[in-house]
Amino acid sequence: MIENFNLIREFGNGNYQDCYDEIELSLREMHEVKSLKVYRTRRSRLKYLILGILSKIPILTRFLFSKQPKASASLSLLMGGDFSVLLPNILRSGNHYVYIYDAWPRFHHYIQARAELLQIKAIFFSSKKVTALFNHRGSKIKAHWIPEGINLTDYKALMAEDRTIDVLEFGRKYQIYHDRIADTLAANGYKHLYEQESGKLVFKGRNNFLDALSRSKISICIPSNITHPERAEEISSMTLRYLQSMASKCLIVGIMPDEMRELFDYLPIVEIDMNDAEAQIIEILQHYERYHPLIDRNYEVVKQQHVWKNRLADMINIINNYEH
Repeated sequence: MIENFNLIREFGNGNYQDCYDEIELSLREMHEVKSLKVYRTRRSRLKYLILGILSKIPILTRFLFSKQPKASASLSLLMGGDFSVLLPNILRSGNHYVYIYDAWPRFHHYIQARAELLQIKAIFFSSKKVTALFNHRGSKIKAHWIPEGINLTDYKALMAEDRTIDVLEFGRKYQIYHDRIADTLAANGYKHLYEQESGKLVFKGRNNFLDALSRSKISICIPSNITHPERAEEISSMTLRYLQSMASKCLIVGIMPDEMRELFDYLPIVEIDMNDAEAQIIEILQHYERYHPLIDRNYEVVKQQHVWKNRLADMINIINNYEH
């Protein structure tokens, strides 16, 4: 049984760090993990060059890996497929597993080559479709689907009458939809928060973001295959933003990711009507109390089924099977 973990994660200010924070916190809270060592790493040009050298002389990796007791495993978190960021920490254990977000299909040849070079035992992807596409390549490394999860510790939810933000758009915008609702919301006196300039964050820091979620009635959530189709390559998966919104008891208005339909046996969002977007958003706000049962149901379902404790338990079971 694997009871001791080395968690390798990137250190920095990226807006995806909250994903890593929630996994780390959940591992610390799990009884199944007796010991957790966290190694924080940064991207650098030197690491990228070193990994390139190792790929040209792969025999070197045999001498670089230091074996630890069998009861220890290394779990690395990656955004995309840049394995170089894990150096040198990945050399601390002989039992390597990685969890990868945003593993778009165009990078799969690179992910496969680097994972095999660094002797990764298995890969966990946040997308089911990505997992199937990777396994179809015939790599000796098997991929497993572990959907994104959440840790509810830091989330809070105000009563509907205490919510002072009517509509919140955070992260990437679906510009076509934004342009349809922005003027209408302003004209009707509703408070609408969104990124004013491209790349300029709406909130400074995680605490401000979580506070805003707790004070928002509606959270707009759109999958990246809609907002950035050239990047996402038709991969439509549930992101942390959906779970964060439900954990804060916001009503999600947006588009349901394909893979999210497999994780919920009901429709947990209000799907946007592009033919009547302006009237729809106003109607929802004017009759917000109608959606209270859906909001409460979403919170309970997330609490019971979609927390990282459950996801990590599945991951640990898979890892234990590899280590037998």
